[in-house]
Amino acid sequence: MTLSFGLFGCGVMGQRHIKGMAKLRQAGRMRFSLEGVCDLIPSSAERAADLAEALLGKRPRVFASFAEMHAAIRLDGVSITTMPDAHAHLGVEALQAGVHVMVEKPIALTVRQGRQLVAAAQACGCKLAVAENYRRDPINRLAKALIEAGVIGRPFLAVQASSGGGEFVIITPWRHLRRKCGIVVDMGVHYTDILEYLLGPIEAVIGMNAVVDAERKGADGARYPADAEDLSVGVVRFASGALGNWMLSMAGRGASYFHRAVYGDGGSLVIPMDRTGLPLQVVVRRDGKDSALTEAEQLALVPNFALDPTTAALFGGERLSSYRMEFADIDANLIAIEYDDFAAAILDDRAPEVDGEGGLRALALVYGFLEAERLGRPVSTEALLSGEVSAYQDALEHIAADQR
Repeated sequence: MTLSFGLFGCGVMGQRHIKGMAKLRQAGRMRFSLEGVCDLIPSSAERAADLAEALLGKRPRVFASFAEMHAAIRLDGVSITTMPDAHAHLGVEALQAGVHVMVEKPIALTVRQGRQLVAAAQACGCKLAVAENYRRDPINRLAKALIEAGVIGRPFLAVQASSGGGEFVIITPWRHLRRKCGIVVDMGVHYTDILEYLLGPIEAVIGMNAVVDAERKGADGARYPADAEDLSVGVVRFASGALGNWMLSMAGRGASYFHRAVYGDGGSLVIPMDRTGLPLQVVVRRDGKDSALTEAEQLALVPNFALDPTTAALFGGERLSSYRMEFADIDANLIAIEYDDFAAAILDDRAPEVDGEGGLRALALVYGFLEAERLGRPVSTEALLSGEVSAYQDALEHIAADQR
């Protein structure tokens, strides 16, 4: 069975999604066809249709609204790659029409809006997937397998820290505006998702944040306003008892920095930046001495580790400890895996790997660093998910409403 998909949002992210579809097609694993593209800007939709025709061998029809697209095409699923503040109402519209939805991360502008999406999917019996790509990197898959195998013993500390971006616009100007979600939230959901992927549920967070740059310089030389936090520092506590150290600086000057590591009572595991293909650095402590493991030794400790068939086909092997590939190909491959999982969830009637509740947790945790600063105390994940703690987001929704 071949599913019929639509794409809503034909800007930078929408075009990346089409390139991901093309990777699936090249691998002979595309179980859907892109039948329609939709954008409020007609020229963007036409460019996306042109790209799809060139890469997928078929030109999708162009529409100005989801309602128009759904009326003309029997859609099984739609992916939403608009700005986050549009995710909720577009997603709910599609779900209520009986169409399965994959939405780009973050799942929505706020946790409240994300809950609306999750509730609509449950009420309609439709699949709701969140396009979280970093965890699908083969190196992160191996890292999880090594942790679960107890290679570094009992984890007691995780570190997720990075610095870069400078004073420049990162991808698009809207990512630096609070009412559109802001760069810490837009990037941070990747990392809260990874932390829980590796070490399980986070139960509480605390943080402090800042706006370093009140405007950003675009590639066109223009200056763009920036009122969203671009620096976030905090601590998390996992349900397991482990602690996590968090630092996300999207205003970093000088040398860029990335450090993701898990420390256990039997060693350490340092994970490279996502989408680089670099190997893990694993050091095990035995009888008071530390020994670094080669890639072959890492794989030998997880004999049952194997990538899923689609990931293996795209990256060239089912037991990878590193890989070499151009960034654009890596990026497209990871998006291809998202689509493969979304299609399989529909066809096999199972939950997507990152479902609505998973995407909602990642969003709630990032906002937790911002909400906690307002309260001056740690906040629980439960309070963030329920809406009991939401002052920062309430103010943000008011700003967004005033700007409409």
